[in-house]
Amino acid sequence: MATPDAELIAPIGGFFELHEPDGALAGASVLEAWTGGRPYAAFVNARSAFAALAAAMPQATIWLPAFVCGDLVDPSFGARVRFYPVNEGFAPDLARVEAEAQAGDLVLVAAYFGLPGAPGVRDFAARRSDLRIVEDRAQALGPGLDTVGGWTLYSPRKLLGVADGGLLVAPAGQATLPQPTSSADSVALWRAPLLRHADPLGRDNAVWHAANRTKEAAMAVTSQAMTDASRSILSRTSLASLAGPRLANWRILDRRLRAWSALPADPPAPPLGYVLRLAPAARDALLRGLHAERIFAAVHWPAIAAPTADFPREAQWTLELVTLPCDHRYGEADMDRIAARVTELLR
Repeated sequence: MATPDAELIAPIGGFFELHEPDGALAGASVLEAWTGGRPYAAFVNARSAFAALAAAMPQATIWLPAFVCGDLVDPSFGARVRFYPVNEGFAPDLARVEAEAQAGDLVLVAAYFGLPGAPGVRDFAARRSDLRIVEDRAQALGPGLDTVGGWTLYSPRKLLGVADGGLLVAPAGQATLPQPTSSADSVALWRAPLLRHADPLGRDNAVWHAANRTKEAAMAVTSQAMTDASRSILSRTSLASLAGPRLANWRILDRRLRAWSALPADPPAPPLGYVLRLAPAARDALLRGLHAERIFAAVHWPAIAAPTADFPREAQWTLELVTLPCDHRYGEADMDRIAARVTELLR
């Protein structure tokens, strides 16, 4: 027997349903803000965009932070990868890169959880202007500041309701950049976001969750382009309409959950979510409790690309961190529900 709608509480978090832009733009669109008039390529996902950039620099060693999702590393360039540590507070430790990188090497730095780039990155880039730097902003809603004169990488489906996309934005003045050469299967990519959009109360939660898992499992490094539907939404959605609610929601959670926060107070840009750092057993118990009530907190990441024996601190974070949703789909009542339940489960 179906559960009556009156007894359902809509799920919070998880992957994004189709985003419907609200009429006329109020300020710059997401696409305009992220690209800033610079040349860009729109691939089906960020890992494809990064792999294309790596392929365009076949002699370069590729330096990655140890705390990075394993999906980013593709066999096409895996033999060229070296890792560097990430300090407490998620700031890159670039000493090894500065000492050992050769001219022309490719260095990725990540804006973890939407935090602004560490101040040391700008100084590092100035000292090592012979290196090519990519800022990974897959978790960042705000645009990169282009303070290091490098490339920028975005993954919009992590931040709003598009089915796909990996934007590679070139440095100002860059004449050429790799471009996708084929079309993606739009029907397959959009199935899960459309199913969830048609089911706001989550009556068929299991159906659209399974569809999304199938989609994500099929994601791979390809030469495919972002779908037209995703590009259109990025062009018709103002960045401000997403950033304002996300930051307001984050602050509501922060007033209640600061004792467990992994991020600094008063962030200058909207974080990906509200990130808690807990003992592993407490983290796992919290996830079970929240998921049982359809509050879909996330883990970034279940595993890292770097060898765990060489980078035990970064590997430990995969056991300790949990990200609570606070994006534009939700309001104060939703944040109160999350905060109350987290507090109950942790005490």
